[in-house]
Amino acid sequence: MSHLLANASAYLKPAAFVIAPHLGGAFGAIVTRNEIPVWYRRINKPPWTPPNWVFGPMWSFLYTSIGYSSWLIYKELGLQNKPMYLFGAQLALNWAWSPLFFGAHRVGLSVIDMVGMLGLAALCANEFRPVSQTAFRLMLPYLGWLSLALSINVYVWLNNDSKTLRGD
Repeated sequence: MSHLLANASAYLKPAAFVIAPHLGGAFGAIVTRNEIPVWYRRINKPPWTPPNWVFGPMWSFLYTSIGYSSWLIYKELGLQNKPMYLFGAQLALNWAWSPLFFGAHRVGLSVIDMVGMLGLAALCANEFRPVSQTAFRLMLPYLGWLSLALSINVYVWLNNDSKTLRGD
């Protein structure tokens, strides 16, 4: 029986790290869902904006990727260290973004949030690199997607009037 529990623990810990980023993402999806057909559809977006159906699968992939990346670092260093603090800080900003952008329609504030998120994610990846090349590489698609998302966020902020952004 203890052998079964030890085996289960070997799978539960990495699973917890993989699942954790999805928790805030699920809350963000709830906030976002009602805004897509109404507010988001009406605002001016750049021509490079991916179709709406891309976002769900992409975020699922990215949250899984960064979650596993954080597991690899945790295995080597534990929780109380600079790379994991940076990971937690950027994840908190990630989770705040959807409520800011979609929920509150605070697009300018969401740009500031996204700049901080991208900066912290880049610092985090840099801290992951000497500990685990795999963890570092798993962060790269996330950094790419955040860069795209920031460009869209800035475009929306600059190319919509305040009435449209408020949803009036």
